[in-house]
Amino acid sequence: MEKRQVCFTIEEDIVKNMEELRDKTGVPVSKQIELALKGYKIEKVEQ
Repeated sequence: MEKRQVCFTIEEDIVKNMEELRDKTGVPVSKQIELALKGYKIEKVEQ
């Protein structure tokens, strides 16, 4: 699979949510964006 580098802007509130999630889970914002583009969503599972 060929990869490309792209640039885009994200609303500030979405970035803040991603930064909070990064602090809680350790998942980098860039990885969160990659997963979102692939259709995944990171959620906490209650046990």
